[in-house]
Amino acid sequence: MKIGNIRGEVVDALPTRASEITLDKEVLRSVEEIIENVRRNGDKAVLEYLKRFDGFEGDEIKVSEREFEVARKEIESSSNLKTVVEGFLKAIERVKKFHETQFEILKLYGKWTLETNGIVGQVAKPVESVCVYVPGGRAVYPSTLIMNTIPAKVAGVKNIFVSTPSRNGKVPSVILYLCEVMGVKDVFKVGGAVAVASFAFGTETIPKVDMIVGPGNKYYITAKKLLNGVIGIDMLPGPSEICVIADKGDPYYMSLDLLSQLEHDPDSSGYFISTNQKLLDDVRSQMLSIMAEAERRDILKNSLSNFFFILVESLDEGFEIVNKIAPEHLEVIVEGVDINNIDRYVRNAGTVIIGEHTPVVLTDYVAGVNHVLPTGSSARFSSPLGVYNFVKFYNIAQWNEEQLKEDIPVVSKLARYEELEVHALSVEKRKL
Repeated sequence: MKIGNIRGEVVDALPTRASEITLDKEVLRSVEEIIENVRRNGDKAVLEYLKRFDGFEGDEIKVSEREFEVARKEIESSSNLKTVVEGFLKAIERVKKFHETQFEILKLYGKWTLETNGIVGQVAKPVESVCVYVPGGRAVYPSTLIMNTIPAKVAGVKNIFVSTPSRNGKVPSVILYLCEVMGVKDVFKVGGAVAVASFAFGTETIPKVDMIVGPGNKYYITAKKLLNGVIGIDMLPGPSEICVIADKGDPYYMSLDLLSQLEHDPDSSGYFISTNQKLLDDVRSQMLSIMAEAERRDILKNSLSNFFFILVESLDEGFEIVNKIAPEHLEVIVEGVDINNIDRYVRNAGTVIIGEHTPVVLTDYVAGVNHVLPTGSSARFSSPLGVYNFVKFYNIAQWNEEQLKEDIPVVSKLARYEELEVHALSVEKRKL
């Protein structure tokens, strides 16, 4: 194995990103202050932070019916926005179909029972209330709204709320329009750590919910980590990642795919793995050329410092490296590997994109699979966002008199071995 960076320099060891989000002490102190202030002072604290962070001038945290109406008219009067919305409606249709199938295949509903001596089993119930967080820092992200809302709705969540930062007190019209399409009526103009604290504890205006889902900046992620347990979370998403393993293909197309994920964030990272040194070199050259003309070249310049080219002796070695990295996005362009046998090669990844004609951006928008994915090697033990994130189970058990009589001696003996006297008496003193 030989590892090189974007400058063509050889690197000593395989670089991997830590699975834990590092908490900056200054960020931690700031977030702790926000959490405590919101917990104690509710709407008053929320409005103070909105004015400080977002330049918010009003006093209405919740989007009004009038604002929804204005958004509808804005969409309907703009041919460009109509076209954009039509694309997102297609995405909704496919994402919904994928998650409905997931729900049925996994049978995440109803109950099941099993006879041991008595009867035991489990009951599946959806989470009752969820806040979908849609970041709004660098751009507008309707795709994030869709990917987080649809699986919650398919799972049967009754109360879905959306929270997103406003721009001068306004939520983007496409976000509001799609919220209405998906049946989300309550949208709040709250961002970052303030949103997490608000929905974790509730305020005079903002409801307390069971879960908050979605990506965000380091303040938001830190708040999710600190309040995990007070409120349920989906995952702690880090910067975007992409890995491509290839033994063939067009270097230009692969370079575009790689850069498409690196342009998300300056801390994004990536890997290109091949048995072909010329292919590695060609991809490196194309990436540098594309970056020089890209609108987000400043972001790409930073993220490319986290990008590595790995020459391997065999594809088996390449896939072992893939499984060690456990990337968020993995493109596989390898002769003889397709959707029918991919599970023989890949154990750990968020989404695996297969073949020359499946660019990763399809999965960001219209493929149907969820684009909220585990990062930082956490795909070794976690999964993409899905309907299962919004379903919980409780156990059930029922014995009759004869079944209880049969089990009293063993329960008594086990309880007394663990020195739990009342446990034992609970069965021993039964008059049957």
